[in-house]
Amino acid sequence: MSASCKNVVKKFGSVRAVDGVDLEIPSGSVFGLVGPNGAGKTTLFSIMAGFIRPDSGSVTVLGEKPGKLPPGRLSVLPQDARLAKGIPVGRQLELMARLQGFPKRKARDEVLRVLELCDMRNYAAAAPETLSHGMAKRVAIAQAFIGNPEFVLLDEPLAGLDPAQARRIRLLVKREAGKRTFVISSHVMADVEALCTHVAIIKAGRITAQPSVDQLTRREEVVVVRLSRRPEQSTRDAFAGLPYVLEARIVPEEKQLVLNVQPGEMNQDEIITDIITRLSELGLSFVGLQKGTSLEEAVLAEIGKDGG
Repeated sequence: MSASCKNVVKKFGSVRAVDGVDLEIPSGSVFGLVGPNGAGKTTLFSIMAGFIRPDSGSVTVLGEKPGKLPPGRLSVLPQDARLAKGIPVGRQLELMARLQGFPKRKARDEVLRVLELCDMRNYAAAAPETLSHGMAKRVAIAQAFIGNPEFVLLDEPLAGLDPAQARRIRLLVKREAGKRTFVISSHVMADVEALCTHVAIIKAGRITAQPSVDQLTRREEVVVVRLSRRPEQSTRDAFAGLPYVLEARIVPEEKQLVLNVQPGEMNQDEIITDIITRLSELGLSFVGLQKGTSLEEAVLAEIGKDGG
């Protein structure tokens, strides 16, 4: 495991922001940390980064207490990262590289390398205040890749990026996954679903679940078909009696047919082929088909348990 939290508690006055958290983050994973506002995500993030200490419990990152890690093994993108005004971004990142032990010339080369990763190499001489929000965010992401960090904490990494910029960062994380461990906090479930292999759901300072994304969205058990028009009850009835369908339901307002399936004589790919064939026979066109529910639905269902 890259990181482990055991019975971690952090209080601010009478508020238990983190309340007995147990968490295991597999090495090489892209691990999502999700939950509602005020759930404790930022506090837990700050504890793992070594910014604050827990009141009780234990935290290890790469086998060490966060504050004891040598420079460069752990890197962080805070949600509201800001660079100093009036100083070229390249010079500021060069200082960060020097603090990690890079000699002066190699520090400059390293800064150009990480800026290139985020398509910002041509802006090394720019002052931070001249950059758009999205460009400044990409510079901040670049600093998180200085050196060869083994554990990378990214808080809302895609917030404020346009679709093309966000896609570039998603591809960067996917390319680097396996070489290092990423922990990503985000309110945008589509981003988490696109990036993460595992997810932990935090609610009121406690972890309620920490499955793989495939397990949480039930990708082996559910098929969701988005139709071109609102489905009728007859559509549900046409699928309810099939041998591989455990339950069929329609969501008219979403134009969805949702099937709980159980592969047996037919595997899931064969089931999906059969579903498409039957839709055609019924004269129904569809605009999308996915294995599993959306991560957003799964997280909302988990957060809503026990009257939440």
